[in-house]
Amino acid sequence: MAERPADPRGLHGRILGWLVDNFCICEGYSLPRCLVYEMYVETCGQNAQNQVNAATFGKLVHLAFPDLGTRRLGTRGSARYHYDGIYMKKSSFFYSQYCCLLGEKRSPSGDVAFEKSIDSNNIVQQERTCENNSPLKTGPVVPPLSEIRRCPLWEQELAKKYSYTMMAFLADEYCNYCQDILQNVKNQELERVQDLLMSFWKSLQQDIVMFMALPDVCQLLKSYDAQLYKGLEDILLCDFLDAVSIQYLKSVRLFSKKFKHWLLKALEGFPSLLQVSKLKEVTVFVNRLRRKTYLSNMATTMRTMLRNSRRVRLLKSDLQAIISQGALDISPKGLASDLSHTEEPESAPEMKCLSCLISLLGTSTDLGIFLNCLSSHLQVFVFQPSKSKEEFIKQAASFQLKWNFLLTAVSKAMTLCHRDSFARPSVAGGQGHQKRHETQPSHGRRGPHHPERWTKICDPHI
Repeated sequence: MAERPADPRGLHGRILGWLVDNFCICEGYSLPRCLVYEMYVETCGQNAQNQVNAATFGKLVHLAFPDLGTRRLGTRGSARYHYDGIYMKKSSFFYSQYCCLLGEKRSPSGDVAFEKSIDSNNIVQQERTCENNSPLKTGPVVPPLSEIRRCPLWEQELAKKYSYTMMAFLADEYCNYCQDILQNVKNQELERVQDLLMSFWKSLQQDIVMFMALPDVCQLLKSYDAQLYKGLEDILLCDFLDAVSIQYLKSVRLFSKKFKHWLLKALEGFPSLLQVSKLKEVTVFVNRLRRKTYLSNMATTMRTMLRNSRRVRLLKSDLQAIISQGALDISPKGLASDLSHTEEPESAPEMKCLSCLISLLGTSTDLGIFLNCLSSHLQVFVFQPSKSKEEFIKQAASFQLKWNFLLTAVSKAMTLCHRDSFARPSVAGGQGHQKRHETQPSHGRRGPHHPERWTKICDPHI
C-alpha cells in the first residue's frame, strides 16, 4: 500500500487542480472511470507516495465536478462505469492519446470507452463549448482580491472599554480568517473552506468566545463579515449579466448552501447571541447569491430570445398593439393615483419607460442597453426629484408599485389576446392547446420572453 502523504489536504488540492486543468463538463460525452484514473496514475509516475487510491480519487472527481453523473456503458460482459458529462480539454497532455482512443473506440484495456455519437470531427467543433462548461473554470472574470479593511477607531474604542490585548488579538485573527476564506475561494480551493471555518471557530479560547458574544463586539465583527460576503459574491458572481454556464450557477448555489451549513456546524455550542448574529448574516448572503443566480439564468434566457429576430419582431408588434388598442386594464389605484386629472396615463413615468424598452426591441441583443434605458428613466423620475432619503424611498416604492401593476396588466392583455409571441411554440402551434387557453385565460403559459420576467430583471429587490 502506498505511504500516506503528510498533508493529504494539500495533495487533494493538487489533484483537484489537475482534474480541472485536464477535464471539463460537457453534456453528451463520457469517459471510463478506470481510464481517468489511469491517466492520473501515469501523471504521478514513480511518485507512488503522492498517489491516492481509486476510491479517494473518485470522491475528488465528484468534488471537482459536483453534478457529474455515472453510467454503466458497454456491451454485455464488457460494460464499465463511466463518468457521464465529462470531456477532456484540448490543452490536456493526454489529448492526442484521447483522440487515438476515440478513433479506435476502445480504451487501453480493450473496453468500450465512449458513446457512439462521439467522433473526432465533433471534438474539434465542440471544443469551445466544452471548455466553457467547467463548473470551476468558467465563472466570471474575478476582480483582484482586496484586503479586508480594518476599523481602527472602532477597534480602539472597544479596546479601551474592554481589553487592548484581547481586542488586538481578535481583530487580527478574524480579519486573517476572512482573508484566508476569500483567497481559497479565489484559488478555487473550495474544499479547504470547510477546514478553515472549523479550525478557526474550534480553536478559540473560551474567554475570546465570550468576548465575541458581546453586542458591540458582534457589531464590529458584522462589519468584517459584510466585507467577507461581499468579496465572496464578487468572486463567485459579480454581475448577473456575466455569461456563465448553468453548471457554474448550480455550483455557486451549492457552495453557498454548504458554506452556511459548515458555518453553523462550526458554531455549535457557541453563545446563542453569536449564533443568531452569524445565522442572519450568512442567510442574507445565501439569499442574495441565489437571487443573482436566478437573474443570471433569466438573463441567459432573454439573450436567447433577443437573438431570435422573428420572435422579437412578433413580440414588439404585439406589445405595441395592446398599448395602441387600449387593451391594458390599468388599475386607477395602481397607476394613476399620483397623476393629475389632466395628465394622460401614457405620460406616466412607467409607461414612458415601457415604451422606451419596447422601442429597443430588435435594435440590440445586449441586455445592458435595456438596463441602461431603465436606469436613465429611474434617474429622471426617481433619483433627481428626491430631495431627501425619505422622499427617495417614497418615490422608489411608488415607481416599483406602478411598474409591477403595469407589467401585470401587460401580461394579462397578452394572455387574453392569445398572442403567438406570448405562448410557447408547443402551445401556440396546436388548436387543442389554444382552445384550452381560451377557456382558461388566467393560466397562460409563460414563455422565456414573458413580460413579467422584465419585472424580475429590472427589480433589484426580487
